[in-house]
Amino acid sequence: MRYLVCYDIADDRRRQRTSDLLLDYGTRVQESVFECLIEPNLAEQMRSRLEREIDAEEDSVLIFVLCDACVTRMVTLGVARKLEEPEFYIV
Repeated sequence: MRYLVCYDIADDRRRQRTSDLLLDYGTRVQESVFECLIEPNLAEQMRSRLEREIDAEEDSVLIFVLCDACVTRMVTLGVARKLEEPEFYIV
């Protein structure tokens, strides 16, 4: 599945830890936006880790699940590029 994760983190230290955490699951596509091609169980793990990392009173994280139809209609402009599904995974 494809997930788009966007965040607005108030504290510099939490923002860096959140960014590092998301690198475990996906690719940074903009400063505070990550695209993650992961299985639902990993998405749940990511969500759980994010909940523990952020301050729910100050921070905001949005996780969008993108269906295959949504991805085919995605438009990129400028230097943006679509994250391609790998042909195979190394386990």
